[in-house]
Order: sequence, then C-alpha cells, then structure tokens
Amino acid sequence: MRALPDMTVRNPEGLSHVFRYFGEVETPRLGSRVYTVYCLGIAEDPGLLALASKVDPGQPAPNILFAAVQELLLEDPKGSPEAEALSVFYPAISHEPIPDRSPWEAFRAFCLAHGDRLEPRLRTGKTQTCVVHRCAAILPAFAAIPRVGVADGRVALLEIGPSAGLNLRLDRYRYDYGGGLVWGDPQATPQLRCEVRGEIRPPLPETLEVVARRGLELDPIDLDDPAELRWIQALVWPEHAERARAMEEALRLAESIPIEIAPGDATRDIEEHVRALPTDAARIVFATQVFYQIPPAGHRAILAGIAAASREAPVDFVLLESTGEGDSRIDWFSYADGEQKDHRVLADCDSHGRWVAWRAT
Repeated sequence: MRALPDMTVRNPEGLSHVFRYFGEVETPRLGSRVYTVYCLGIAEDPGLLALASKVDPGQPAPNILFAAVQELLLEDPKGSPEAEALSVFYPAISHEPIPDRSPWEAFRAFCLAHGDRLEPRLRTGKTQTCVVHRCAAILPAFAAIPRVGVADGRVALLEIGPSAGLNLRLDRYRYDYGGGLVWGDPQATPQLRCEVRGEIRPPLPETLEVVARRGLELDPIDLDDPAELRWIQALVWPEHAERARAMEEALRLAESIPIEIAPGDATRDIEEHVRALPTDAARIVFATQVFYQIPPAGHRAILAGIAAASREAPVDFVLLESTGEGDSRIDWFSYADGEQKDHRVLADCDSHGRWVAWRAT
C-alpha cells in the first residue's frame, strides 16, 4: 500500500503529489469517478494547483477545494454559465444521474472563473464531515468495552471533533450487518448497512442507554444557520447518495435529541470536558477520522488529558483513524488511576464505516 503523503505541503510539486495520491488511491477507494478526474487533472494543472495552495495547511487540500466548489453550486447552481455546466455532475443539485462524459473541462472552467469567490472558503474551510455510517463501526467497539457491560449499558459520551454531532446519537439508529446481525429499532432512521469481513462477528450491545451526549469542537456548527448546513452538505461527494440520505435523516432526528457541543481545543481542554461526564456510567471518549488533522504532539496531549481525568473515575477511549495505508482501524484505550491500563486494536474498517473486519480480542 502507498503511504499517505505530507498533506501540509503547499508548493506545486508537493501539492501535485497529494492530488495524484488522492486520484489514484483515495477517490477510487471511496467510489468517486468525478473526484478522481478532478484530482488527476489538478495534479497536472499549474493554475489549479496555485488555487489549491490557498487551503489551510492543516486541512486536506482536495477535500476543501471540492467542498468549496460544491458549496458555491449549492448556493446558486444557475448563477453563471460555468455553474450551470458543472452542476449536472452533482446529483444532489441536478436530481439526475451523473453524465458519462468527463467533468474536467467544466470543473476547470468553473474554478478559473470563480477563483476569487473560492479563495475565502479555501482559507477558512475545515473538513467537518458528518459521516453517519461511521456509527456502524463504532457501535461494536462500544459493545467490546468491559465497563459498558458492568454499567448495564449506561454510557456517557464525549466526541472529539463531532462536527454537527450526528454520531452522538448512534443509539437511535438502525444497523444491519448482514446474515441476520442487526441492532436497534426496526423502524428507526437512518438505517445503516455495514459489511462484515472475515470470520469474526462483531459484538453488539445487549442494551445501550446514553445518559450524556457531549462534543468538543474547534468550530461548532450551528444547524440553524443555512450557510453552515450548506457547508456540511458540500462535504458529501457527488456519488455518495446513501451518505447524503443518512445525513439528512440524522439531521431530522437531531431536532428531537439534544446534545451539548462545546467550543474548544481537545489538545488543551480534553481533561476538563471528560471530568464533566457523569461517573455513574461508563465514560467513553471517541473520535473518528480526526487525529490526522492534529500533529503528533497533539495526540500525546489528548491522551495525557484523558489519563489525567481517569484519576476521578475510569475512562475508555475509542479511536477510528486512518492507518495511512488506505484503510482505517479501531483502537480501544482503557484508562484508570491516571494512567493507561490497556490498549487493543479491535478492528480494521473502511473510513466511512461501510465495512468492518473484527479482530480477536
């Protein structure tokens, strides 16, 4: 497998390598012909590489550029000839299948014509993705935590980088892992399907009662703000209709299940927020595809903060993160008395939760 390139580089040669990697590895793996064409074209285009260099070095340039483009299209799909020509490649806008022809010329023309409108978002945009299907990978991890069983399924959750917080409501969704392995209310929406790979069936909770739903987010999303809602919609790739559907259904459910998302930096504030969780339930901190945006020193600071908070009561930490070699994996860390007591790799998985391969524990 090819290793993930340095995502912070912004010189033409380094950015070209990033887009080529995305176009040869990431976008095909996640099933996007449109973004594959974009990536491979940008890798050879000095003008678009210059535009992409405006993306914050702490963010993945392909994701932010593509979301910024779609955000403008969602805002006004008929606002210019370039927008009309490009919108047909986005089913969420056109409500039609993606044409068979290449989107490259339409994409390039749009970017060059509207670079001045794209630049502000490129400088400020963040990959605050709402991938509800990741819940299908996280749910078995919660079931595998011994303290969840001891607490009779009572859990207090704190998510690092929750975006809109949709995954904090994972107990209200329906899951189907195939072969009769299901969990949740049969009438619940969204209904999330996840392929089980390998011989081991992932564990599922006998019961799950979420007594606290909290998040810690650098830039909390206001779901009542149409512009902020449009941004998280723009982060969904054109071909990912199922992901868009699940997000829309989860957003509707969100209105009836309140959560608390606090502004803050997990590398600095995590201990305080873990301590705020009730201690009469299994306290679980979790993060999905967040650590790649945080330097290694920040990883150590977060783990140290969780460890410090465990002096008061035990804490479990579940991390779904890319391996840097294409797929992702789920790690479980157990903390008590101010130190790490256990660490296990629970599963390999798809970064969007479309499949999980459970490991023996």
